[in-house]
Amino acid sequence: MFVGRKKELKQLSEYTAKKQAKVIVLTGRRRVGKSSLIKYFGENQKKNYYELIGQPPGKNNRKSAELANISQQISDTFNTHRPMLTDWEHALNVIGECVKGGHCILVIDEINWFGKTAINISESLFTLWERKLKMLPSFTLILTGSLAGWIDDNFSKSTAWYGRIMWQPILQPLSLSEALSFIPLAKRKRMTPWEQLSYSMVAGGIPQYLEVINYSKTIEDNLVDLAYSSSGYLFNEYEQLMRELFRAKRTKINKILALLGDKNCSADEIARGLSLSKANGDLYADLAMMEKSSFIDVEEQWDITDSKLSTRNKKYYLSDSYLRFYHKAILPHKNKIEKSVATLPKNLESLLGYQFEYVVRQNIDLVFKILGVNHQDVEHYSPYSRRGIQIDLLIQTRRFFYIVELKFKKGLLDASVVSNMIQKMDRFNLTQKGRSIKTAIIHVGGVEDCVSESEYIDVCENIIDYI
Repeated sequence: MFVGRKKELKQLSEYTAKKQAKVIVLTGRRRVGKSSLIKYFGENQKKNYYELIGQPPGKNNRKSAELANISQQISDTFNTHRPMLTDWEHALNVIGECVKGGHCILVIDEINWFGKTAINISESLFTLWERKLKMLPSFTLILTGSLAGWIDDNFSKSTAWYGRIMWQPILQPLSLSEALSFIPLAKRKRMTPWEQLSYSMVAGGIPQYLEVINYSKTIEDNLVDLAYSSSGYLFNEYEQLMRELFRAKRTKINKILALLGDKNCSADEIARGLSLSKANGDLYADLAMMEKSSFIDVEEQWDITDSKLSTRNKKYYLSDSYLRFYHKAILPHKNKIEKSVATLPKNLESLLGYQFEYVVRQNIDLVFKILGVNHQDVEHYSPYSRRGIQIDLLIQTRRFFYIVELKFKKGLLDASVVSNMIQKMDRFNLTQKGRSIKTAIIHVGGVEDCVSESEYIDVCENIIDYI
């Protein structure tokens, strides 16, 4: 099922329409839908569309086996005889001959797994580009991959490829609106907003996770089948990701994710968790790679007294919904799951509420829409936590501070949310800094009249009404 991606499809159309040969490098988190996007786009083009796929690493990567695989792919893709390939240089030259007429799109999917036994596949592909491909009319070479660090080193930041890559998008997870499209409309109409959105609190905007969910079942029943069963897809997915993406660094990356699953950390805090005296270049490189893979993100320290951001002691956090849910709700029960005696966490609703705060931040444009805020007026936004006060989302514009509380609760919110908001306003008294304070509650389950009619609440909206 292909959903959304209108912006990316429009951009792909614009770039591939250019007459000169061009290179596009598409990266993004594993399972985010890179292959589906390119395939959907290519199959709806008038130009010929060809796709070759890098094979995931196995226990024994042999040159002969890899060349046999690519030989068969060449035969199937270009409808030609199966070539007898001697090495990877030969393989690339054969591919070049197959597209020598131009006016086509050639995709090498998972380029980071393509030619694993080659001495340097990037250099070989560059030679092919310079000698043949760049002269082809209306030719597009699209490279996709999940290993952001490897692609950076070999393509994006490569001296050889500098100035030759026309577009380098990082594909992001689907929006909440797009994620809800996976629920059949007839079923969705019968669901409460909480039920509709509960699936995305676990799967985030990752298409493959949204596709394995059975929307005839509740989120609880789905979790029993998919996350709290030793054969469940979401239970086994974490280890699969670690094996496919990180291999040699798997243990280290796993420790970093575990640290961030517990709390947001600075680089030095992560270093200490890894038994290092302080953060070093290797650690920063790993964090940058995980950030580009859309697994983690950075929260800069915000001094609201002078509206300045500080890159010092910035905090890293798990931005990926599935990884965060795995570390918070699945991993603590791993032993019981493997013994088939696990039950759903008693605090599941609060865990989903915790997820909601992060999911909403990833859909910040939706928040601006609810608040009626112009994106250009926003100076900064993030959670705000200081001694005695914790705000789910604080937004600073040229004129206002918006104190936004995010509530993922099945039932109606009562007067206690108003009392909490009053307390936060009292502790956040910054009107002397030239900005007024506005308040907002974004919810999914409705509110009692005393909340919606309170003079202390400026905006009180169900997020589902804006999706």
